[in-house]
Amino acid sequence: MRLLFKFGFVLLMCVAPLCAQGPGAEQLPTPDQKNPFDTDQDAELGRMNFVTTAGCAYCHGNDGMGGRGANLTNGEYHHGGSDAQLFTTIRNGIPGTEMPPTRGPNQDIWRLAAFVKRLGSQGLNEHAPGDAVAGKTVYQGKGCSGCHTVNDQGGILGPDLTQVGRRRSLQFLEESIVKPDADLPLNYRGIRVITTKGETVAGIRLNEDDYSIQLRDMSGNLRAFLKSEVKEIRHDNPSLMPAYTTLSRKELDDLVAYLSSLRGEQ
Repeated sequence: MRLLFKFGFVLLMCVAPLCAQGPGAEQLPTPDQKNPFDTDQDAELGRMNFVTTAGCAYCHGNDGMGGRGANLTNGEYHHGGSDAQLFTTIRNGIPGTEMPPTRGPNQDIWRLAAFVKRLGSQGLNEHAPGDAVAGKTVYQGKGCSGCHTVNDQGGILGPDLTQVGRRRSLQFLEESIVKPDADLPLNYRGIRVITTKGETVAGIRLNEDDYSIQLRDMSGNLRAFLKSEVKEIRHDNPSLMPAYTTLSRKELDDLVAYLSSLRGEQ
């Protein structure tokens, strides 16, 4: 009887960890494994899970543009962007950060990975109707390079556009030109500092604490102010980029085509 009890106890100890892992404890993919749930329908199911059950949107935002969590629309994944790496990151979370493991069956994790991957490559399968060569002329003529960088050339007040064509849809690109306030990343929102001496400095806020504020002004210079010397801080004009509403339909189509062609290294 004692021997039978010991055998039963050992068997229970072996089985218990398997039971404790629950239905979500499924095998991780091999490093080169492709996503078996990668259709548009799967990605849509992943999107629904992203904004509801999985709770990803709480940190990354409904559109994946970030907040407490990383911006997922720029196609840059610090822990790898392959199908298997995205799966593993979502499943296990990121130790040492606020991102927890995600529970659920493997197919749900794969679908989340499919949605996340599409966030970073929304423009790859679209073909703009305009002329990209003519659009580059519009881009240069309107002074866009004064704020934006393409292949390490240009300004730094606006987002880098080197890969914008692979990351953004045609609709998003057009809206960003005519309505730049519609969807503006937090780290590119404009600010105006008015000092007690009457000086007004516009730019992008870099850092702020109880005693000081630092920004990058319109000329790209770093500026710092003690709050004791600041009369007012204004956020009433969130986008430093003007709305290009006077472009003709052809100019707009051509400019969108040029931006869509900027896809970096494949």
